[in-house]
Amino acid sequence: MDVPSAIPPRPGLLTSMLRWGAACAAMPPLLTPALLLGPVSPGASDALMRAWCLWARRVFGVEVEVVDHNAGRYDDAAYVFLQLNQTSLGETFVTPPALPRPSLIFMNLGFALLPFAGWVPLAQGSTVVVRRWHAQARRAVDRAQEALRRGASYYMSIEGRRSPDGALGAYKKGAAVLAIGAGATIVPMVFHGVRAVLPHGEWRVSPGRVRVELLPAIRTEGLRYEDRDALVERLRGLAEAHGLGRPPG
Repeated sequence: MDVPSAIPPRPGLLTSMLRWGAACAAMPPLLTPALLLGPVSPGASDALMRAWCLWARRVFGVEVEVVDHNAGRYDDAAYVFLQLNQTSLGETFVTPPALPRPSLIFMNLGFALLPFAGWVPLAQGSTVVVRRWHAQARRAVDRAQEALRRGASYYMSIEGRRSPDGALGAYKKGAAVLAIGAGATIVPMVFHGVRAVLPHGEWRVSPGRVRVELLPAIRTEGLRYEDRDALVERLRGLAEAHGLGRPPG
């Protein structure tokens, strides 16, 4: 599960409203240009998104430590930064500055509809998947693979949905299929403490410390479609080795 599991007291109603007001007030001046620049200059758009995330962290009092087990070396053409535990909407402002290179997002429709947070990645060329529409999901994987082959990188979650209690949910095979088909390198990511900052179903963000770990990269060169199950099991084993599979509490 997402650790630490203890959920601190939520800030007061007025404090939370003021903090959200300050965070949202910075969206139009930073993320409107990011939205407009997305199709023509994804790098500049990404820099503005990262700037807003850093501002939101400061407003909410959230400190983020990034532990990179790859020592900053990302020399391959394309990467899939793969989140092994998805627990909180707080990842929206935690993740972008933690990624070592600009990345598109393989995201569901609900996230794509979020004002600015979803619109900006969509403008940059990110991929939307509707998992219940299997034909659309297959086309989405094909489009993402093509982008990876052109040298893009992606960020995505291997779980189908956010965990309400911090325990690992079912792992989907799409991430493995995507990476294997494009020959992309997977960088597994584990998040600690995000649920304590913003629990599932809560809107009041508590100050706190979050740790994001980028685990050693896994190359998929030489793997075939038939290897997808073994790769998913390997990734789940990594998550469990980092204490993410334990029952809550």
